[in-house]
Amino acid sequence: MKNIEFSVVIPLYNKEKHIADCVNSVLQQSLAATEIVIVDDGSTDNSAAEVAKLNDPRIRLVSQNNQGVSVARNTGIEEAKCEYIAFLDADDIWMPFFLEEMYNLIMRYPTVGFYASRYQCVDGENQYSDAKIALPPMKPEGQLLENYFEIASKGDLPFMISSTVVSKTLAADIGDFPVGEKIGEDQDFFARAALAGPLAYCSNINLLYRRDSENKATINWVPETECPFSERLKEKVESGALDARTIRDIERYSAAHLCDLAKKHIKAQQPHYAKQLLLDNRCNRKPLHRVCFSLLAQLQGVKQRLSGTANNTANA
Repeated sequence: MKNIEFSVVIPLYNKEKHIADCVNSVLQQSLAATEIVIVDDGSTDNSAAEVAKLNDPRIRLVSQNNQGVSVARNTGIEEAKCEYIAFLDADDIWMPFFLEEMYNLIMRYPTVGFYASRYQCVDGENQYSDAKIALPPMKPEGQLLENYFEIASKGDLPFMISSTVVSKTLAADIGDFPVGEKIGEDQDFFARAALAGPLAYCSNINLLYRRDSENKATINWVPETECPFSERLKEKVESGALDARTIRDIERYSAAHLCDLAKKHIKAQQPHYAKQLLLDNRCNRKPLHRVCFSLLAQLQGVKQRLSGTANNTANA
């Protein structure tokens, strides 16, 4: 097999506090990356200046007007010189053996085109927690993952974008990251990769995924309806091109997504949106979640109406 080299693609937008640690985690890999393509998506802080301080010949800073993370990643794919592209968000950190483990997966499964590993979550200052992934028993050297939707429907995603490597060949086959979508663009990319064939997976933790960054869309905004990636999966199911098991797993995956959005709306004191999401028949694939969140939304709605009535009476 030909020599395996990695282009690391880092989309960057206003992450001056984290970008140096992020890039240094690449520079400290046991297996060196060939290049590090950092796409500055119109940052308004000192992110670019922090990159310049690193002064490594493998770093290439590409600047563009602010167009969103999907465009930044797509630009990075176009700019990448190597066949294998490793994605890393500017606030995440690789463990030292990430690229080496990905190299081993590629050597073991050269025709797959998509490679990933498990991760650990970071909240606040030095607060670490394991992702709740419903993994079956795994071989320590890695193995093929043929049931992505089943695993993702039962817990956290088995990997994050920052713990994935994709071949340029597969990226061209499945298409770019979707543009103009605030959240879920990663899950859209993962879903298309999973529908294209099995994924190669390492269950070792090779990424520290920061969940508390100041400009993560999932923190600042909750969509009122299901995300486009889930809508597209629904269309795929309705096309009749999938087998019964895949349809079941995708519907459970979408049900988990809808229930998660409902949970977030309940937390945000917006029970109306939660109830609308839970009316979707796919939520029957998650019956306990549907019943639980429906009751919570109804109770929350009643409390809000009673509170409104009490306030109106007091003001009369």
